Amino acid sequence: MQHAFSPLRAWVSALVLASASLAQGSVREPLLAPGPFAVGFRSTWGFDEGRTYRTAFDDGATYGAEKSPRPVLVQMWYPARESTAGRSAAPMPHGRYFAIESDEPRLARLAPALASYARGIFVEQVMGEPESALDERERAELAEALAEPTLCHAGAEPLAGPFPIVVYHCGAGSSFEDNAFLCAWLASHGYVVLGSAFPRADGSTLGIDAGRGSAEDVQFLVRWGRVLSFVDPRHVALVGHSAGAQAMFRAMAQPGCVGDALVLLDTTQDYYALGLPLHVELVRDVTEGVAALTHPMLVAASPEAIFALCDTLVNAERTYFTVPELGHDEFISQGHQRLERIGAHALAVPAEADATEVARTPQVRASYRELCEVVLSFLDAELLDLRADFDARLEHESAWSPARACLVRVPRGTSAPEPYDLETADAPPTPRQFRWLLEEKGAELACAVLERFHDEVPRGPVYTSTMMAGSLLYALAQHGRADEAKLYYEALEKIPLRVLGLYEFIADFSGKQKPAVAREILRFAHELDPDDAGIAARWRKLEEEQAK
Repeated sequence: MQHAFSPLRAWVSALVLASASLAQGSVREPLLAPGPFAVGFRSTWGFDEGRTYRTAFDDGATYGAEKSPRPVLVQMWYPARESTAGRSAAPMPHGRYFAIESDEPRLARLAPALASYARGIFVEQVMGEPESALDERERAELAEALAEPTLCHAGAEPLAGPFPIVVYHCGAGSSFEDNAFLCAWLASHGYVVLGSAFPRADGSTLGIDAGRGSAEDVQFLVRWGRVLSFVDPRHVALVGHSAGAQAMFRAMAQPGCVGDALVLLDTTQDYYALGLPLHVELVRDVTEGVAALTHPMLVAASPEAIFALCDTLVNAERTYFTVPELGHDEFISQGHQRLERIGAHALAVPAEADATEVARTPQVRASYRELCEVVLSFLDAELLDLRADFDARLEHESAWSPARACLVRVPRGTSAPEPYDLETADAPPTPRQFRWLLEEKGAELACAVLERFHDEVPRGPVYTSTMMAGSLLYALAQHGRADEAKLYYEALEKIPLRVLGLYEFIADFSGKQKPAVAREILRFAHELDPDDAGIAARWRKLEEEQAK
């Protein structure tokens, strides 16, 4: 029997090896082909004397034992003189991003601590486990990842400019160079890109603040950049990913924000209705600042996004960009470094190849490349008034599809999706349109639409997204429409789409910090499906703990 299956095994191994070879070959080419400018990179530190900072996790031993100003890491990518960058010279390796040491005595412990923290995150994100758990071969793969050349030349002389400013904010649980490919690539197209670590303002952790501390760091970076002779101080864009995108969203909602345009990369909120207790603080902060949100924004997400919060921002022109195939961490370059490592490992050790990840890599790379091109086109349009390319992209778009990238412009004053004609429609509604149908036309009609198109596109977002379906269910109940929620839930069971898992996730996420939220969400899940024994047991346990 073993011998009988050996040809099949050999064929699978050959397929994986061929795919890995293809992936590895593509890695040798840049993920993003550089623009017309050479790229310089500099890393330094500044001090915001208007704020204080103390590392609370060690009672100030690392920084701030006495009253000390807020230290701000400043990482800068910029267009550089060809003669000083020297395209023939060896470019900066990726590992150089973690060399943030400083001669400033006050930073003698903080800078190495932050570097170690960020490098540790890089290792776990790219290698899948801590450095201490890596074997000899994996350590060699890590060394290759850190030695991978960037577009940058450290310390190269800047071009005269002036060039617009882009401030980039990394995400939660990420490292400060998590989207370095995009930052360097934008610099190669004529932007000065500034990034930082944005550590928690109270000093309790080196993880990002994502609140007022981040907003004030952004203001500091822009002030720092505006005094540079090669910078155009009149044009500034803010870009962020995940919780970093949420931080930039909050910053832009504050009166007097320095940004002229906003780019949000997978905020995670865009998949949920407003009342779901996952992004309560973000929804509150943005809603309260809606009058200040007047500048254009590009919002990128996966095709299942419903854009409920962004649809309320009627004072701004918004462009929604849905991109297929990208996982959350593949909206940034660190996710692609992970795929590169998987491809290299598959080539070196075919027996350990992750065939699924190797097979999807080419499409993921293509989607990320398109995402970056749209970001650049948007920034050119809004900061440089070079609108031809972005307008052409908008005009070129055909009907929305979850299988291809799609741009949708939402003018000022608009809060609803594109009209959906129930009589003539030959395709299911987009997630935005389905949200509108459910909210405005009711569950009975929306469920009829679900049933009508299920056999044609059973893998479309309205049939597969637990984030969308679960949050819309919760929103119905919040608005006193419990009977409609029940009807919609019954339709989802027929698909089948198990949305109860979303409520379990929220309960786990809330944990001990927000036990009332966990009890409320599990109570709702239990009312939807009293026969689910697991949900019932978890809810009753929380109720008993509360009673005690």
